[in-house]
Amino acid sequence: MTASTICEDFPTLTGRQEPHHLSVFDGDITQGEKAVELYRRAGSASMPWQKDAQHAILSIAPDGRWTHPDCCLIIPRQNGKSEVLIQRCLYGLFKLGETILYTAQRWKTARDAWRRMMAIIKGRSWLKSRVVRATCSQGEGIIELASRPVISFGTRSNDTGRGLTEVDLIVYDEAYNLTDGEMSAMSFTQMAAKNPQTIYASSAVNQDEHPNGAVLASVRNRGLAEEADLYFAEYMAPDDLPRDEEGTWRYANPSYGVVQTAAKIRKLMRNLATVAGRKGFDVEALGRGDWPVERTDEVEVIIDPDVWGDMASTTTKLGKRVALAVDMSPDRKWISIAAAARTADGRTHVEVGYHAAPSAGAVKQLLSLVGRWDPCALVMDRQSPAYSLHPDLITAGVEPEVTSAAQIVQACGGFYDDAVAGQLAHTGDPLLTEALEGASKRELSGGGWAWDRKGNMTISPLVAATLAHWALKVFDVQKPPPAAPAFEDTSSGGGDEFDVLSAAF
Repeated sequence: MTASTICEDFPTLTGRQEPHHLSVFDGDITQGEKAVELYRRAGSASMPWQKDAQHAILSIAPDGRWTHPDCCLIIPRQNGKSEVLIQRCLYGLFKLGETILYTAQRWKTARDAWRRMMAIIKGRSWLKSRVVRATCSQGEGIIELASRPVISFGTRSNDTGRGLTEVDLIVYDEAYNLTDGEMSAMSFTQMAAKNPQTIYASSAVNQDEHPNGAVLASVRNRGLAEEADLYFAEYMAPDDLPRDEEGTWRYANPSYGVVQTAAKIRKLMRNLATVAGRKGFDVEALGRGDWPVERTDEVEVIIDPDVWGDMASTTTKLGKRVALAVDMSPDRKWISIAAAARTADGRTHVEVGYHAAPSAGAVKQLLSLVGRWDPCALVMDRQSPAYSLHPDLITAGVEPEVTSAAQIVQACGGFYDDAVAGQLAHTGDPLLTEALEGASKRELSGGGWAWDRKGNMTISPLVAATLAHWALKVFDVQKPPPAAPAFEDTSSGGGDEFDVLSAAF
Protein backbone atom coordinates (compact mmCIF):
# COMPACT_ATOMS: atom_id res chain seq x y z
CA MET A 1 0.00 0.00 0.00
CA THR A 2 1.54 3.32 -1.08
CA ALA A 3 1.21 6.85 0.18
CA SER A 4 -1.43 7.57 -2.43
CA THR A 5 -3.76 4.86 -1.11
CA ILE A 6 -7.01 6.25 0.25
CA CYS A 7 -7.72 5.19 3.85
CA GLU A 8 -11.33 5.66 4.92
CA ASP A 9 -10.52 6.02 8.63
CA PHE A 10 -7.58 8.37 7.97
CA PRO A 11 -8.35 10.48 4.89
CA THR A 12 -5.28 12.74 5.38
CA LEU A 13 -2.84 9.82 5.53
CA THR A 14 -0.11 10.15 2.88
CA GLY A 15 2.84 8.28 4.45
CA ARG A 16 4.35 5.28 2.72
CA GLN A 17 2.80 2.20 4.35
CA GLU A 18 5.46 -0.36 3.37
CA PRO A 19 8.64 -0.60 5.46
CA HIS A 20 11.93 0.14 3.71
CA HIS A 21 13.22 -3.18 5.05
CA LEU A 22 10.81 -6.06 5.61
CA SER A 23 11.22 -9.71 6.50
CA VAL A 24 7.98 -11.59 7.15
CA PHE A 25 6.97 -15.24 6.76
CA ASP A 26 3.66 -16.80 5.75
CA GLY A 27 1.16 -17.86 8.39
CA ASP A 28 -2.47 -17.69 9.39
CA ILE A 29 -3.31 -14.05 10.18
CA THR A 30 -6.74 -14.73 11.69
CA GLN A 31 -5.59 -13.80 15.20
CA GLY A 32 -4.15 -10.53 13.87
CA GLU A 33 -7.42 -9.68 12.15
CA LYS A 34 -9.29 -10.36 15.39
CA ALA A 35 -6.90 -8.14 17.33
CA VAL A 36 -7.50 -5.27 14.91
CA GLU A 37 -11.26 -5.80 15.17
CA LEU A 38 -11.16 -5.91 18.99
CA TYR A 39 -9.26 -2.63 18.96
CA ARG A 40 -11.85 -1.12 16.59
CA ARG A 41 -14.71 -2.21 18.80
CA ALA A 42 -12.90 -0.67 21.74
CA GLY A 43 -13.02 2.64 19.88
CA SER A 44 -9.64 2.90 18.12
CA ALA A 45 -8.98 2.57 14.41
CA SER A 46 -5.73 1.27 12.90
CA MET A 47 -3.80 2.62 9.94
CA PRO A 48 -2.93 0.13 7.17
CA TRP A 49 0.70 -0.20 8.30
CA GLN A 50 -0.44 -0.88 11.87
CA LYS A 51 -2.81 -3.60 10.63
CA ASP A 52 -0.02 -5.20 8.60
CA ALA A 53 2.26 -5.20 11.65
CA GLN A 54 -0.45 -6.78 13.83
CA HIS A 55 -1.17 -9.47 11.23
CA ALA A 56 2.53 -10.39 11.16
CA ILE A 57 3.02 -10.31 14.93
CA LEU A 58 -0.03 -12.53 15.61
CA SER A 59 0.53 -14.82 12.64
CA ILE A 60 0.21 -18.54 13.46
CA ALA A 61 2.34 -21.28 11.87
CA PRO A 62 0.85 -24.66 10.80
CA ASP A 63 2.02 -26.24 14.09
CA GLY A 64 -0.11 -23.77 16.07
CA ARG A 65 2.82 -21.75 17.37
CA TRP A 66 3.79 -18.19 16.47
CA THR A 67 5.13 -17.76 12.97
CA HIS A 68 7.40 -15.08 14.45
CA PRO A 69 8.42 -15.81 18.07
CA ASP A 70 10.60 -12.70 17.77
CA CYS A 71 9.33 -9.43 16.28
CA CYS A 72 11.23 -6.20 15.68
CA LEU A 73 9.65 -2.89 14.66
CA ILE A 74 11.99 0.06 14.06
CA ILE A 75 10.25 3.29 13.12
CA PRO A 76 10.84 7.06 13.48
CA ARG A 77 9.37 8.70 16.54
CA GLN A 78 5.77 9.90 16.81
CA ASN A 79 4.26 7.49 14.30
CA GLY A 80 2.01 5.44 16.56
CA LYS A 81 4.32 2.56 17.39
CA SER A 82 2.83 2.33 20.88
CA GLU A 83 -0.63 1.76 19.39
CA VAL A 84 0.63 -1.45 17.79
CA LEU A 85 2.06 -2.62 21.11
CA ILE A 86 -1.03 -1.74 23.16
CA GLN A 87 -3.29 -3.41 20.59
CA ARG A 88 -1.19 -6.59 20.81
CA CYS A 89 -1.24 -6.49 24.63
CA LEU A 90 -4.99 -5.86 24.78
CA TYR A 91 -5.68 -8.90 22.62
CA GLY A 92 -3.16 -11.02 24.48
CA LEU A 93 -4.62 -10.13 27.87
CA PHE A 94 -8.35 -10.38 27.12
CA LYS A 95 -8.51 -13.01 24.36
CA LEU A 96 -5.37 -15.15 24.72
CA GLY A 97 -5.13 -15.04 28.52
CA GLU A 98 -1.43 -14.24 28.45
CA THR A 99 0.90 -13.09 31.20
CA ILE A 100 2.63 -10.02 29.77
CA LEU A 101 5.68 -7.98 30.76
CA TYR A 102 5.78 -4.52 29.13
CA THR A 103 9.12 -2.80 29.71
CA ALA A 104 10.54 0.55 28.66
CA GLN A 105 13.72 2.53 29.13
CA ARG A 106 11.91 5.34 30.97
CA TRP A 107 9.15 5.08 33.57
CA LYS A 108 7.21 7.83 31.78
CA THR A 109 6.91 5.64 28.68
CA ALA A 110 5.76 2.60 30.65
CA ARG A 111 3.33 4.68 32.71
CA ASP A 112 1.85 6.29 29.58
CA ALA A 113 1.34 2.85 28.01
CA TRP A 114 -0.53 1.71 31.15
CA ARG A 115 -2.69 4.85 31.07
CA ARG A 116 -3.54 4.46 27.38
CA MET A 117 -4.48 0.83 27.82
CA MET A 118 -6.58 1.65 30.88
CA ALA A 119 -8.34 4.45 28.98
CA ILE A 120 -9.42 1.91 26.35
CA ILE A 121 -10.57 -0.56 29.02
CA LYS A 122 -12.53 2.05 30.97
CA GLY A 123 -14.27 3.13 27.80
CA ARG A 124 -15.93 -0.26 27.32
CA SER A 125 -17.90 -1.89 30.14
CA TRP A 126 -17.40 -5.35 28.60
CA LEU A 127 -13.65 -4.88 29.14
CA LYS A 128 -13.74 -3.00 32.45
CA SER A 129 -16.01 -5.57 34.12
CA ARG A 130 -13.33 -8.26 33.76
CA VAL A 131 -10.61 -6.27 35.55
CA VAL A 132 -10.07 -7.09 39.24
CA ARG A 133 -6.93 -5.03 39.84
CA ALA A 134 -5.56 -1.91 38.16
CA THR A 135 -2.79 -0.04 39.97
CA CYS A 136 -0.01 2.28 38.86
CA SER A 137 2.44 3.53 41.46
CA GLN A 138 6.02 3.16 42.69
CA GLY A 139 7.40 2.37 39.27
CA GLU A 140 5.00 -0.42 38.31
CA GLY A 141 1.63 -0.54 36.57
CA ILE A 142 -0.57 -3.65 36.86
CA ILE A 143 -3.75 -4.75 35.11
CA GLU A 144 -5.14 -8.11 36.27
CA LEU A 145 -8.26 -9.91 35.09
CA ALA A 146 -10.63 -12.12 37.09
CA SER A 147 -9.48 -15.11 35.03
CA ARG A 148 -5.91 -14.42 36.32
CA PRO A 149 -4.14 -13.07 33.16
CA VAL A 150 -2.03 -10.07 34.11
CA ILE A 151 0.12 -7.42 32.44
CA SER A 152 2.89 -5.55 34.25
CA PHE A 153 4.33 -2.22 33.01
CA GLY A 154 7.68 -0.96 34.26
CA THR A 155 11.22 0.14 33.55
CA ARG A 156 14.00 -2.32 32.84
CA SER A 157 16.87 -3.37 35.09
CA ASN A 158 19.07 -6.41 35.60
CA ASP A 159 16.50 -7.60 38.16
CA THR A 160 13.34 -7.10 36.08
CA GLY A 161 11.29 -10.28 35.93
CA ARG A 162 13.19 -12.11 38.66
CA GLY A 163 10.69 -14.18 40.62
CA LEU A 164 8.37 -14.59 37.63
CA THR A 165 8.25 -18.14 36.27
CA GLU A 166 6.00 -18.04 33.20
CA VAL A 167 5.71 -14.96 30.98
CA ASP A 168 4.06 -15.42 27.59
CA LEU A 169 4.86 -12.05 26.03
CA ILE A 170 7.71 -9.62 26.67
CA VAL A 171 7.63 -6.17 25.08
CA TYR A 172 10.88 -4.22 24.91
CA ASP A 173 9.69 -0.69 24.13
CA GLU A 174 12.46 1.89 23.60
CA ALA A 175 14.79 -0.99 22.76
CA TYR A 176 17.51 1.44 21.64
CA ASN A 177 18.93 1.19 25.17
CA LEU A 178 18.31 -2.47 25.93
CA THR A 179 21.31 -4.21 27.56
CA ASP A 180 22.36 -7.85 27.62
CA GLY A 181 21.92 -7.95 31.39
CA GLU A 182 18.36 -6.63 31.23
CA MET A 183 17.46 -9.02 28.44
CA SER A 184 18.97 -12.07 30.13
CA ALA A 185 17.12 -11.26 33.37
CA MET A 186 13.78 -11.31 31.53
CA SER A 187 14.39 -14.00 28.92
CA PHE A 188 14.49 -16.77 31.50
CA THR A 189 10.95 -15.88 32.60
CA GLN A 190 9.70 -17.33 29.29
CA MET A 191 11.31 -20.76 29.68
CA ALA A 192 8.10 -22.32 31.05
CA ALA A 193 5.75 -20.55 28.60
CA LYS A 194 4.18 -22.85 25.98
CA ASN A 195 4.25 -20.34 23.12
CA PRO A 196 6.39 -17.33 24.13
CA GLN A 197 6.86 -14.21 22.05
CA THR A 198 9.22 -11.23 22.32
CA ILE A 199 8.70 -7.84 20.66
CA TYR A 200 11.46 -5.27 20.18
CA ALA A 201 10.12 -1.81 19.32
CA SER A 202 12.14 1.36 18.96
CA SER A 203 13.24 4.34 16.96
CA ALA A 204 16.67 4.00 15.34
CA VAL A 205 19.89 4.04 17.36
CA ASN A 206 22.13 7.11 17.53
CA GLN A 207 25.48 6.03 18.96
CA ASP A 208 26.17 9.52 20.27
CA GLU A 209 23.10 9.34 22.53
CA HIS A 210 22.44 5.61 22.92
CA PRO A 211 25.54 3.86 24.28
CA ASN A 212 23.63 0.57 24.72
CA GLY A 213 22.42 0.23 21.14
CA ALA A 214 24.31 -2.99 20.35
CA VAL A 215 21.50 -5.35 21.40
CA LEU A 216 18.95 -3.75 19.06
CA ALA A 217 21.61 -3.54 16.34
CA SER A 218 22.12 -7.29 16.65
CA VAL A 219 18.39 -7.96 16.27
CA ARG A 220 18.31 -5.60 13.28
CA ASN A 221 21.17 -7.49 11.63
CA ARG A 222 19.18 -10.71 12.05
CA GLY A 223 16.22 -9.03 10.37
CA LEU A 224 18.30 -7.73 7.48
CA ALA A 225 19.57 -11.29 6.99
CA GLU A 226 15.90 -12.43 6.87
CA GLU A 227 16.40 -14.88 9.70
CA ALA A 228 13.60 -17.43 10.04
CA ASP A 229 11.11 -16.94 12.90
CA LEU A 230 11.81 -13.19 13.08
CA TYR A 231 9.38 -10.56 11.83
CA PHE A 232 11.37 -7.44 10.96
CA ALA A 233 10.02 -4.11 9.73
CA GLU A 234 12.14 -0.97 9.50
CA TYR A 235 10.72 2.34 8.34
CA MET A 236 13.42 4.72 7.14
CA ALA A 237 14.42 6.99 4.28
CA PRO A 238 17.43 5.79 2.26
CA ASP A 239 20.47 8.08 2.14
CA ASP A 240 19.93 9.04 -1.50
CA LEU A 241 16.71 10.91 -0.68
CA PRO A 242 17.22 14.60 0.24
CA ARG A 243 16.63 15.44 3.87
CA ASP A 244 14.64 18.63 3.24
CA GLU A 245 12.00 17.33 0.78
CA GLU A 246 8.50 16.34 1.84
CA GLY A 247 8.64 13.20 -0.29
CA THR A 248 11.46 11.95 1.95
CA TRP A 249 9.40 12.64 5.05
CA ARG A 250 6.46 10.68 3.61
CA TYR A 251 8.75 7.79 2.71
CA ALA A 252 10.15 7.44 6.24
CA ASN A 253 6.98 8.08 8.25
CA PRO A 254 4.00 5.78 7.60
CA SER A 255 1.70 8.00 9.71
CA TYR A 256 2.62 11.14 7.77
CA GLY A 257 -0.39 13.37 7.27
CA VAL A 258 -2.05 12.12 10.47
CA VAL A 259 0.59 12.25 13.22
CA GLN A 260 3.56 13.67 11.34
CA THR A 261 2.89 16.80 9.29
CA ALA A 262 4.98 19.15 7.15
CA ALA A 263 4.67 21.94 9.73
CA LYS A 264 5.96 19.69 12.53
CA ILE A 265 8.87 18.39 10.44
CA ARG A 266 9.95 21.88 9.32
CA LYS A 267 9.87 23.15 12.90
CA LEU A 268 12.03 20.21 13.95
CA MET A 269 14.52 20.94 11.16
CA ARG A 270 14.83 24.60 12.18
CA ASN A 271 15.55 23.64 15.79
CA LEU A 272 18.14 21.03 14.81
CA ALA A 273 20.48 23.16 12.73
CA THR A 274 23.91 22.11 14.08
CA VAL A 275 25.92 19.13 12.85
CA ALA A 276 24.80 17.05 15.82
CA GLY A 277 21.27 18.35 15.37
CA ARG A 278 21.12 17.33 11.71
CA LYS A 279 22.32 13.88 12.68
CA GLY A 280 19.62 13.73 15.35
CA PHE A 281 17.01 14.76 12.79
CA ASP A 282 18.14 12.02 10.42
CA VAL A 283 17.89 9.42 13.18
CA GLU A 284 14.67 10.54 14.87
CA ALA A 285 12.61 11.83 11.91
CA LEU A 286 13.98 9.83 8.98
CA GLY A 287 15.00 6.59 10.68
CA ARG A 288 18.59 6.80 9.43
CA GLY A 289 20.28 5.18 12.39
CA ASP A 290 23.91 5.48 13.40
CA TRP A 291 24.24 1.81 14.26
CA PRO A 292 27.13 0.27 16.22
CA VAL A 293 29.14 -2.29 14.30
CA GLU A 294 28.58 -5.73 15.74
CA ARG A 295 31.76 -7.42 16.92
CA THR A 296 32.37 -10.78 15.33
CA ASP A 297 35.44 -11.69 17.38
CA GLU A 298 35.04 -13.73 20.55
CA VAL A 299 34.74 -11.60 23.67
CA GLU A 300 37.66 -12.04 26.06
CA VAL A 301 36.68 -13.43 29.44
CA ILE A 302 38.68 -11.44 31.99
CA ILE A 303 38.00 -13.64 35.02
CA ASP A 304 37.00 -17.28 34.54
CA PRO A 305 33.36 -17.71 35.67
CA ASP A 306 34.20 -21.02 37.36
CA VAL A 307 37.02 -19.42 39.35
CA TRP A 308 34.71 -16.58 40.34
CA GLY A 309 31.91 -18.96 41.28
CA ASP A 310 34.21 -21.05 43.47
CA MET A 311 34.87 -18.02 45.68
CA ALA A 312 31.19 -17.49 46.50
CA SER A 313 30.09 -18.05 50.10
CA THR A 314 27.42 -16.67 52.40
CA THR A 315 29.06 -17.92 55.63
CA THR A 316 32.45 -16.19 55.43
CA LYS A 317 33.59 -14.68 58.74
CA LEU A 318 34.57 -11.05 58.23
CA GLY A 319 36.76 -8.61 60.10
CA LYS A 320 35.41 -5.41 61.60
CA ARG A 321 37.23 -2.90 59.36
CA VAL A 322 35.73 -2.11 55.96
CA ALA A 323 36.44 0.12 52.98
CA LEU A 324 33.68 1.68 50.90
CA ALA A 325 33.59 2.78 47.26
CA VAL A 326 30.98 4.34 45.01
CA ASP A 327 30.65 4.34 41.22
CA MET A 328 28.07 5.49 38.67
CA SER A 329 27.33 4.23 35.15
CA PRO A 330 28.27 6.59 32.26
CA ASP A 331 24.59 7.15 31.40
CA ARG A 332 23.97 8.10 35.06
CA LYS A 333 21.26 5.46 35.22
CA TRP A 334 22.79 3.46 38.09
CA ILE A 335 24.83 4.21 41.18
CA SER A 336 26.54 1.40 43.09
CA ILE A 337 28.09 1.32 46.57
CA ALA A 338 30.40 -1.58 47.45
CA ALA A 339 32.27 -2.62 50.57
CA ALA A 340 35.38 -4.70 51.17
CA ALA A 341 36.49 -6.44 54.36
CA ARG A 342 39.14 -8.95 55.34
CA THR A 343 38.11 -12.55 55.98
CA ALA A 344 39.26 -14.81 58.79
CA ASP A 345 41.23 -16.94 56.29
CA GLY A 346 43.19 -13.99 54.88
CA ARG A 347 41.14 -13.23 51.76
CA THR A 348 39.28 -10.03 50.81
CA HIS A 349 35.51 -10.10 50.76
CA VAL A 350 33.72 -7.72 48.33
CA GLU A 351 30.00 -7.01 48.27
CA VAL A 352 27.59 -4.59 46.57
CA GLY A 353 25.24 -3.18 49.18
CA TYR A 354 23.44 -0.50 47.18
CA HIS A 355 22.49 -0.37 43.47
CA ALA A 356 19.77 2.06 42.40
CA ALA A 357 18.94 5.04 40.22
CA PRO A 358 20.91 8.14 41.28
CA SER A 359 19.03 10.41 43.67
CA ALA A 360 19.51 12.44 46.80
CA GLY A 361 19.12 9.16 48.66
CA ALA A 362 22.51 7.98 47.43
CA VAL A 363 24.38 10.65 49.40
CA LYS A 364 22.24 9.92 52.46
CA GLN A 365 23.01 6.22 52.08
CA LEU A 366 26.74 6.92 51.89
CA LEU A 367 26.65 9.15 54.96
CA SER A 368 24.65 6.53 56.83
CA LEU A 369 27.18 3.80 55.97
CA VAL A 370 30.13 6.00 56.92
CA GLY A 371 28.52 6.79 60.26
CA ARG A 372 27.64 3.17 60.94
CA TRP A 373 30.86 1.44 59.87
CA ASP A 374 33.57 4.12 60.21
CA PRO A 375 35.38 2.81 57.10
CA CYS A 376 39.10 3.13 56.65
CA ALA A 377 38.31 4.98 53.39
CA LEU A 378 35.50 6.00 51.07
CA VAL A 379 36.78 5.96 47.48
CA MET A 380 35.57 7.27 44.12
CA ASP A 381 37.21 7.67 40.73
CA ARG A 382 37.75 11.21 39.49
CA GLN A 383 36.74 10.16 35.95
CA SER A 384 33.48 8.56 37.08
CA PRO A 385 30.12 10.36 37.00
CA ALA A 386 30.03 9.48 40.72
CA TYR A 387 32.53 12.30 41.25
CA SER A 388 29.53 14.65 41.02
CA LEU A 389 28.70 13.52 44.59
CA HIS A 390 32.03 14.82 45.88
CA PRO A 391 30.90 18.40 46.75
CA ASP A 392 27.85 17.17 48.68
CA LEU A 393 29.97 14.74 50.67
CA ILE A 394 32.54 17.43 51.47
CA THR A 395 29.74 19.73 52.62
CA ALA A 396 28.48 16.95 54.89
CA GLY A 397 31.94 16.58 56.45
CA VAL A 398 33.06 13.41 54.63
CA GLU A 399 36.13 13.66 52.41
CA PRO A 400 36.38 10.75 49.94
CA GLU A 401 39.65 9.46 48.59
CA VAL A 402 39.75 10.24 44.85
CA THR A 403 41.76 7.91 42.63
CA SER A 404 44.12 8.96 39.88
CA ALA A 405 44.59 7.08 36.59
CA ALA A 406 47.64 5.30 38.01
CA GLN A 407 45.68 4.19 41.07
CA ILE A 408 42.85 2.87 38.89
CA VAL A 409 45.41 0.69 37.10
CA GLN A 410 46.65 -0.55 40.49
CA ALA A 411 43.10 -1.22 41.65
CA CYS A 412 42.09 -3.21 38.55
CA GLY A 413 45.35 -5.15 38.50
CA GLY A 414 45.11 -5.97 42.21
CA PHE A 415 41.49 -7.08 41.90
CA TYR A 416 42.36 -9.30 38.95
CA ASP A 417 45.42 -10.83 40.66
CA ASP A 418 43.47 -11.70 43.81
CA ALA A 419 40.59 -13.10 41.74
CA VAL A 420 42.67 -15.50 39.65
CA ALA A 421 44.57 -16.55 42.79
CA GLY A 422 41.32 -17.35 44.61
CA GLN A 423 41.98 -14.67 47.20
CA LEU A 424 38.62 -12.93 46.89
CA ALA A 425 35.33 -13.80 48.57
CA HIS A 426 31.79 -12.72 47.67
CA THR A 427 28.18 -13.77 48.20
CA GLY A 428 27.44 -14.74 44.58
CA ASP A 429 25.52 -11.51 43.97
CA PRO A 430 24.21 -11.59 40.36
CA LEU A 431 25.00 -7.88 39.99
CA LEU A 432 28.71 -8.65 40.23
CA THR A 433 28.49 -11.91 38.29
CA GLU A 434 26.67 -10.33 35.34
CA ALA A 435 28.98 -7.30 35.33
CA LEU A 436 32.00 -9.59 35.13
CA GLU A 437 30.46 -11.60 32.30
CA GLY A 438 30.10 -8.49 30.15
CA ALA A 439 33.17 -6.55 31.31
CA SER A 440 36.07 -5.78 29.02
CA LYS A 441 39.45 -4.09 29.38
CA ARG A 442 40.34 -0.56 28.36
CA GLU A 443 44.05 -0.44 27.58
CA LEU A 444 45.72 2.76 28.82
CA SER A 445 48.44 4.64 26.97
CA GLY A 446 50.87 4.57 29.88
CA GLY A 447 50.55 0.80 30.29
CA GLY A 448 48.10 -1.24 32.30
CA TRP A 449 44.34 -1.40 31.91
CA ALA A 450 41.07 -0.39 33.53
CA TRP A 451 37.52 -1.69 33.30
CA ASP A 452 35.87 -0.34 30.13
CA ARG A 453 32.76 1.61 31.14
CA LYS A 454 31.59 2.01 27.51
CA GLY A 455 30.53 -1.59 26.97
CA ASN A 456 26.96 -2.80 26.75
CA MET A 457 26.83 -3.95 30.37
CA THR A 458 26.34 -1.77 33.43
CA ILE A 459 29.57 -2.44 35.32
CA SER A 460 29.29 0.14 38.11
CA PRO A 461 28.92 -2.72 40.68
CA LEU A 462 32.20 -4.21 39.47
CA VAL A 463 34.05 -0.88 39.43
CA ALA A 464 32.81 -0.07 42.95
CA ALA A 465 33.91 -3.50 44.23
CA THR A 466 37.31 -3.06 42.57
CA LEU A 467 37.83 0.33 44.22
CA ALA A 468 36.71 -0.96 47.62
CA HIS A 469 39.14 -3.88 47.35
CA TRP A 470 41.97 -1.47 46.52
CA ALA A 471 41.03 0.89 49.33
CA LEU A 472 41.11 -1.87 51.93
CA LYS A 473 44.58 -2.95 50.80
CA VAL A 474 45.93 0.61 50.82
CA PHE A 475 44.26 2.25 53.82
CA ASP A 476 43.67 -0.64 56.25
CA VAL A 477 47.33 -1.25 57.01
CA GLN A 478 48.35 -2.72 60.36
CA LYS A 479 51.10 -0.72 62.03
CA PRO A 480 54.09 -2.94 62.84
CA PRO A 481 55.25 -3.11 66.50
CA PRO A 482 58.13 -0.78 67.46
CA ALA A 483 61.48 -2.16 66.43
CA ALA A 484 63.79 -3.38 69.22
CA PRO A 485 66.91 -1.20 69.77
CA ALA A 486 70.03 -2.35 67.95
CA PHE A 487 71.97 -2.48 71.20
CA GLU A 488 70.41 -2.94 74.60
CA ASP A 489 71.71 -0.66 77.36
CA THR A 490 72.58 -2.99 80.26
CA SER A 491 74.44 -0.40 82.28
CA SER A 492 73.08 0.35 85.76
CA GLY A 493 74.73 3.57 86.52
CA GLY A 494 78.30 3.73 87.76
CA GLY A 495 79.77 0.70 85.89
CA ASP A 496 82.16 0.90 82.95
CA GLU A 497 80.45 1.61 79.58
CA PHE A 498 80.65 -1.17 76.98
CA ASP A 499 83.06 -0.10 74.22
CA VAL A 500 81.50 -1.27 70.94
CA LEU A 501 84.54 -0.35 68.88
CA SER A 502 86.85 -2.42 71.06
CA ALA A 503 84.76 -5.54 70.67
CA ALA A 504 85.92 -8.22 68.28
CA PHE A 505 83.76 -8.65 65.09
